[in-house]
Amino acid sequence: MKVIIAEKPSLARTVVQALSGKENFDRKQGYFEGQETIVTYAYGHLFQLRDMGEYTGETAWKLEGLPFVPEKFKFRLKTSKDKAKDDSVKQQYETIRELIGRDDVDAVVNCGDSDREGQVIGDLIIHNALGQLKQKKAVYRLWLPEQTEDTIRHAVKTMKLDEEYQNLFHEGLARTYMDWLLGINLTRFLSVKLNHFMPVGRVLIPIVKIIYDRDMEIRNFKPEKYFVLESNAETNGEAVKLTFKEKYASRADCQSMQEYLNGQKATVIKVEQKDIIKRASKLFSLSTLQSRLSKLHKMTLADSLKIIQGLYEKGFVTYPRTNSEYLSEAEKGKVEAIIAKLNGEQPYLAMKDSKGIFDDTKIESHSALIITNKFPKADELGVDEQLVYDTIKNRFICNFLIEDTVMSRTCMEIAVGKENFELKGEAVKQPGFLKYEPLTKKESILPNLNEGDEVAVDFQPVEKETTPPAKFDISMLSNYLKNPFRDELKEADGEAEDDAAEYRAMLAGVEIGTEATRTGIIENAKHASYISEKNTKLSIEPMGEKLIESLDKLHINLYKEKTVEFSKILKQVFHGDTEVQECVDFTAKELRSIVDGGAAVTLEQIAPAEKEVIGKCPRCGKNIYESTKAFYCSGFKAEPKCNFTMWKKDKFWESRGKKLTKAMAIKMLQGAKVKVKGLKKKSGDGTYDAYISMVDTGKWVNYEMTFEK
Repeated sequence: MKVIIAEKPSLARTVVQALSGKENFDRKQGYFEGQETIVTYAYGHLFQLRDMGEYTGETAWKLEGLPFVPEKFKFRLKTSKDKAKDDSVKQQYETIRELIGRDDVDAVVNCGDSDREGQVIGDLIIHNALGQLKQKKAVYRLWLPEQTEDTIRHAVKTMKLDEEYQNLFHEGLARTYMDWLLGINLTRFLSVKLNHFMPVGRVLIPIVKIIYDRDMEIRNFKPEKYFVLESNAETNGEAVKLTFKEKYASRADCQSMQEYLNGQKATVIKVEQKDIIKRASKLFSLSTLQSRLSKLHKMTLADSLKIIQGLYEKGFVTYPRTNSEYLSEAEKGKVEAIIAKLNGEQPYLAMKDSKGIFDDTKIESHSALIITNKFPKADELGVDEQLVYDTIKNRFICNFLIEDTVMSRTCMEIAVGKENFELKGEAVKQPGFLKYEPLTKKESILPNLNEGDEVAVDFQPVEKETTPPAKFDISMLSNYLKNPFRDELKEADGEAEDDAAEYRAMLAGVEIGTEATRTGIIENAKHASYISEKNTKLSIEPMGEKLIESLDKLHINLYKEKTVEFSKILKQVFHGDTEVQECVDFTAKELRSIVDGGAAVTLEQIAPAEKEVIGKCPRCGKNIYESTKAFYCSGFKAEPKCNFTMWKKDKFWESRGKKLTKAMAIKMLQGAKVKVKGLKKKSGDGTYDAYISMVDTGKWVNYEMTFEK
């Protein structure tokens, strides 16, 4: 008998469904039992590192004792402010431990998500359980690149020993220890210095820094006027736009060249036209997919990740948290099956055995994000789900389309006296993949002119003004984190480029954060009021300015160069070239240097902000305040303490696709009903409106819906 430990209940149900043809499963409390297999589950992380106070016995934050580096890192069961959730974690772990300890169980299977976090989640549960039971049993790894039933059944038959993934586990541990050390120590160091809670971390700091730098460039930018000479005279009824390359400080400075150009004969000296085959953009990694969804559909990173993860868990797309845009050689059979299913009776796709698509050297753990052989039924997906699925599906189609995409490119050269002007145009001759991914920029069609034609010109000075750098947006930030030393931050639009050097750098750790963590850290920066987002544009906030300026005064350099240095060390752990302890020692050394260097520096402290009173507590009458996650009673520290809390994203709101806003909370605390529009139906098909009021039981905060005409 083997015990499979899935990372989440939803994955456990999917595994059971896949294996049900071979075994009959009975549902028990916290697991499913078949004749040869038991499938149980975690709730994501069941364990967390102990806090600093649990090592030292002290609760007050102070500079003495920093940096704190434990002799041995210790884990404990995960806790939160929700006792019911904590009880569930404890009960589920005890269930898993009992199952592992059963006499008829001879093998344990880690079925965490197929990434370093999933490896750590599963291995910590198994190692702790076997250690407490004082038992040794065979441990395997169920690695699922996609959650289709065929893939699960095949993966169960071909499971490898878990020890083959130990480098991944060690990298995950090293990353966990490093981020704990940097987060705990630097957050305390900075918070005490500023007398204000300032959460910081290894990846968060360079994110805030790049947005700060760009906004400072914009703020300090001083526009300058200049003049250029332009001609828009018509020839044969068509305007021919010519712009002279020089810029002039004043209108008067243009005069001499203007008179010269207007006094010369203008002649077309070259017209070259050729057809070129345009290549489709590469398959998606998570970051390139999120960038496209943000750019074209204004979708936030958090929203897109939630939808993509949901499509993966339903088996419609492959593992999402991938940093590669390539497929492995071993996946050709799978791709052929998907192509055959898409083709139906009228083939329009064909297998392409190309290095631009299949390249093992550009894959670390997971290949590109594509659709699977399981297609959603009509109306099975919500509007946003369908949009994301179609985006992934269309990119797949673009790469395997039989019809070429042909662009007609024209280059024209016009001589005006001794000055030459070059015009370039491009038009679609055969649409090919552009039927699935239309151009994001307009075609540029040149006037119908031939070599030897004379062109009318009338150059006039045109006043222009220099413009500030563009605001950082989600797409630019995503590309920056993936390639922090690349000059061009804008998303490549259109043809795939030679990216060999880029992938060598990425595989060596030259990146900030990972595909699995970036979205959450960007959200953390927003929750901490360091940055804000509006229509995908990112801005620095006053607290973010204070953070960066304080780091600079303390000579704390955790910007891109240093963060990439940390990433490289973690990658060395993954490749087995560096031990976990070496990674910890390096981090501790950096922390000692930071604390010693900034100990004597005095910072201007942040004055406590006067909190806005949201309302009065219905239980104790004290003030209700707002935090990032809830509206809470100020009496939580009193004796007896009051635990009244209205969570912004509890099960009631999330299941209906909404969150509790401040305006809603204010009205509900006054005893009023609030009309909420666009509540999501349980079926996922459509929305409805309702009046919602708060019902406080004295122990729980519930909500009641009424439907008034």
